[in-house]
Amino acid sequence: MARSTSPPLTLLSAAYLASLLPVDTIGRTPMVRLSSVEGIGERPPVDIVGKLEYMNPGSSIKDRVAKHIVAQLDAKGVPKDALLIVAGPGNLAISLGMLKRTLLCLIPERTSTDRVQLLKAAGVADIVRTLDGALPGSAEHPVEIGKRIAKHKPGAVYIDEELGDWDLGECYRELAEEIIEQVDGRLDALVLGVDTGNAATHLSKALKAKLPGLQVVGVEPANSAIGEQSVTNPLVKRWLCEDIGRAYAPRALAPGSVDMWIQVSDTVAYSMARRLIQGGIHAGPSSGASVAAARMYSMSSLQPGQRVAVILGDTARNYGETLLSDDWLLAHDLFDARMLDDLQRTQLEQYRAASIEDLQLPAAVTVSENDTMAVAIGLMLENDFSQVPVTGQGRKLIGYLTLSAAQALLENGTAQRSMPVKQFMLRFAGKPSGTANPPVDGGASSAGSGLGGFRSISSRGGAASRRRSYWLITPETPLNELAKFFEVHSVAFVTDASRKFCLGIATKQDLIGFLARRNTHHF
Repeated sequence: MARSTSPPLTLLSAAYLASLLPVDTIGRTPMVRLSSVEGIGERPPVDIVGKLEYMNPGSSIKDRVAKHIVAQLDAKGVPKDALLIVAGPGNLAISLGMLKRTLLCLIPERTSTDRVQLLKAAGVADIVRTLDGALPGSAEHPVEIGKRIAKHKPGAVYIDEELGDWDLGECYRELAEEIIEQVDGRLDALVLGVDTGNAATHLSKALKAKLPGLQVVGVEPANSAIGEQSVTNPLVKRWLCEDIGRAYAPRALAPGSVDMWIQVSDTVAYSMARRLIQGGIHAGPSSGASVAAARMYSMSSLQPGQRVAVILGDTARNYGETLLSDDWLLAHDLFDARMLDDLQRTQLEQYRAASIEDLQLPAAVTVSENDTMAVAIGLMLENDFSQVPVTGQGRKLIGYLTLSAAQALLENGTAQRSMPVKQFMLRFAGKPSGTANPPVDGGASSAGSGLGGFRSISSRGGAASRRRSYWLITPETPLNELAKFFEVHSVAFVTDASRKFCLGIATKQDLIGFLARRNTHHF
């Protein structure tokens, strides 16, 4: 299998490198073997390779589409600052935004919050959520919504791949040429997820012109209605997997482009995507569906030694709240039996009902809020502490001070060694006490947003809507809960049930030491 190579950086002039734009780096994505990923390379011995389209600069195959749409807009004389009304799950909009276009986005309800936040961060102010599965011609369909909005936006251009209004033949011919080069001209099947139908139509035509015996396998979610044997049904149960599937056959899909259809359940798609991540392939759920379908097809239709290529269309990083969240996958029953067993073993069995008491932590050493900074720093240096709990009246735990913050405050002159700790400590109320000075180091800043027994809860409103709730950590707290706490925070202050007295300080290193003593080595 040939590799797609680019000129070594040492051969590129400084002037050339300085002139590079994101559009210049689209394409020439790598192709890798997937057979070594757990759950993929088992029998039969078929060569399964993945085209990593998520490694385009905008992290999806839609970068290629955006590049050609922008070129066609320029050829038509459309002003570069013209408003583009873009319909789709979000990847095309992200790619067009990367190319510095002004956007209004029509995004389906099921599109991940991560992509919406990325669009907002890129400066897209207008995002309209559309109904999942709306049928063509209905008032809720993106085309109709886009037309209504365009009436109030003179000069706006409506962009929807599904309509087939854009010549994307050259876009996918370039991709087909890359694939043929990378497989040394030997390929028996191509597997790809289908949404608008453009990729399936144009890749099938371009590849079969060079490889007449090639089979194109289309992948859609269970309950989708794109495949030739599917029936349009607006009331059918919706799927969770994004970027593939429709409640109807898109008009851009040419008849006969796809030789075989495979439907994949959400559970299979998400579980395979997580296996890909574990194998070093950071692709999204639609890629998980395509790889799972490739494995099914290989086992049923290919012979040993044959080769199948899979298009991995977008990145796992767009799914922080879904694919990458164990809690979300559990809540939606998207782990297959094997992955669920592995997760339960990792989260529960390795600790075997142990609690913080089993860590055998030393008694906490504290300072009073009225102690001087010199006393606090000396205590931390003497005991090799990175932080020290601070107590108030009645020795009640009220906050803490980090060594790095204290030293930085002294160095920049904000604090003096004779000043009391209470002026610079971090209170568990959520902000530094005393002065209006902000935290000055990473540890203090992190602490102000959630350490020491507090956890931050963020709603979709962003930083302005952050609120805080106390995560009570006592000697009876199970270690699996403490491990969850350490996914976000670096240190936990163990208190009594009344939250009055600090009994000890725990870190992830204490958990690692505990597991090492048990010889489980799961950390």
